[in-house]
Amino acid sequence: MLRLNLDRIFKVKGITKTNQYLMKLGNSVGYASQLVNDKSVSIRFDKLEMLCKAFNCTPNDLFDYKDDAKKPLPEDHALHSISKKDTIGEVNKLLNDLPMEKIQELYEVIKNKGSILDK
Repeated sequence: MLRLNLDRIFKVKGITKTNQYLMKLGNSVGYASQLVNDKSVSIRFDKLEMLCKAFNCTPNDLFDYKDDAKKPLPEDHALHSISKKDTIGEVNKLLNDLPMEKIQELYEVIKNKGSILDK
């Protein structure tokens, strides 16, 4: 099943007030609620573009694919390429297990080598 997965990008970007964030982008209360609660059945291209611009991402970052148990796709099907793992949960667990000294080192690497990460 293909779906718009904003929850993942909200976590990645550290956005906790999701409805308010979407309304600041110009969405109505009802539409923001539909997007946040995974109730949207369609999305217009201008809204998709607006989200991509706001999150600095591509449409593939916003969509997720999970196989239908009754009609699974072959493993090599292209839709599997946009399946997402809970990397935020994994990163948080890894960070929680690190000593503060290592977290500081990681911060320095990210801060000083950011241009490498942007490529």
